[in-house]
Amino acid sequence: MSENLPAWFDHYNGRQTIEAGIKEGKQVFYLHRLKVRSEPAIYLQQAMVLFAANFIRLATCWLAPHALPLENALDVTKLGVKRQVHVAAHVSAEVVRDSVSWLLTFSECSAFAGKVLALPSGDSPPPLQNLKNDVFVPFLMKSHLIAQPLG
Repeated sequence: MSENLPAWFDHYNGRQTIEAGIKEGKQVFYLHRLKVRSEPAIYLQQAMVLFAANFIRLATCWLAPHALPLENALDVTKLGVKRQVHVAAHVSAEVVRDSVSWLLTFSECSAFAGKVLALPSGDSPPPLQNLKNDVFVPFLMKSHLIAQPLG
């Protein structure tokens, strides 16, 4: 087995994270239906899915502390990646800017009717800070696992 049992269990349990990432890639981003056949295109398609998953996580981590606390605010931290991709990306909303904030108001016909997302108004967005790398662990790119020779 191993002399360092806690480290062995950490390594072994990492499989669960990897498997969750693979499942998400298939169910959320529909990676199980490859739309290309050449090796470079397969690699690029996989890279774009990894980018999308990481970007959604990054945006969620950034929005959580920067969104203004309102009574009817949409809590993005409670939306999973799948709901953000399949529902939130397809709802209609209106963006309104005033002197205090940017306000995203979801339409009454949407899944988020009555919810808003408000961000402070300013010349530039606040910097990314205090983001933990463990948010992105399932989706770190290992090229030798992604693009394998097809012949």
